[in-house]
Amino acid sequence: MKIQLLLQNFIRIASRRIYKKLENIDIEVNELKGKNLPTWEVVIPNRKSIGLIEKVEGRYRATTSKTSNILFANSLESSINDLLSYFTLHEK
Repeated sequence: MKIQLLLQNFIRIASRRIYKKLENIDIEVNELKGKNLPTWEVVIPNRKSIGLIEKVEGRYRATTSKTSNILFANSLESSINDLLSYFTLHEK
């Protein structure tokens, strides 16, 4: 009985940490001109830059602004989604 209650409490606490309130984040993706590689900046308007995305050898390399972590993806859309997911989980 005690183990079951402890397990239920643990699951309740863990689920509160995992399931945060969903919210929409408005972003802009701006292509930066004058770079050697095709480059895009992902920003939250009037707040801050989330990161940069560069097309390198057919793949997209996203670099987070705050921690400079690097994420690779096969498309620009996937790279933007990866960058937003990383921002939401680790940097927000």
